[in-house]
Amino acid sequence: MDLHTVAAVVRGITGLLVWGAANLVYFGKKRTGGGGLARFVSFWMGLPLTFVTFLLVPEGEEARIRPPPDDEEALLREARRYRALRDGSDEKP
Repeated sequence: MDLHTVAAVVRGITGLLVWGAANLVYFGKKRTGGGGLARFVSFWMGLPLTFVTFLLVPEGEEARIRPPPDDEEALLREARRYRALRDGSDEKP
């Protein structure tokens, strides 16, 4: 292979990676309802597949993955119970 062929292959692979990343970014921004410059740029860099995403993926309002509930009270109770058992005190845990 000559240098021009290698350069064309590298350019094609780089373009494919940028195109794929742009589509993933646009999909994520649309699904979670994110906006801004990143969504706009990824839409135009990911053409023509982003038109399909634009039509098929519903606009989201917030992230679907929610953080687990905070359980500080149960953890504090367990720590007090452990401390009472460890120290051998007569306090009610």
